[in-house]
Amino acid sequence: MSSEVENDLIRVNNQLCDFSRDGRFFATAYQTNLTIRDYKKFDTIHSFVFPDIIEYIEWSRNSEYILCANIKKAIVQVYSIRYPEWKYKLTEGSAGLESVTWSPDSKYFLTLSDFNIQICIWSLENQSVTHIQNVKSSFNKLYFTPDGNKLAVVVSIEGNDNIEIYKTDTWKLSKVSSLIQII
Repeated sequence: MSSEVENDLIRVNNQLCDFSRDGRFFATAYQTNLTIRDYKKFDTIHSFVFPDIIEYIEWSRNSEYILCANIKKAIVQVYSIRYPEWKYKLTEGSAGLESVTWSPDSKYFLTLSDFNIQICIWSLENQSVTHIQNVKSSFNKLYFTPDGNKLAVVVSIEGNDNIEIYKTDTWKLSKVSSLIQII
């Protein structure tokens, strides 16, 4: 009795491959192609074509969506695993794109413009957008509460730094606190 292991060649851009948060899917990005595979047999489940070279991928926390981005050209596209014919595409304007990430509830994704000018919160449900201006935080400094219901960001207005707290179900400002800097 012999055991054979099948070796398939999988091409990826810059190590852009990742398991979904629930571990059921494996995504790979190569050039403009995004391939979603079953985690057990590695059979292709979905194949999507992105409008440009894929530079970044990220699964939503609920593993129902995956976003792709080309940061240099400020293009973001979200694909649905459950409804593969559905997609959400946006191209950021003159503010550019520095980074993109998911909200904890997987209903929104957030884009940070070049030079931290603003954060845009994009709704997958109604395709609305909410802006947080004068951001001093970067995405590695965004802080969500453990339950994901609030977001804290540092903003700078007229030379004063403040911490703003937003409710993530409405993205409305709920509290502002001043930061005191010790020199």
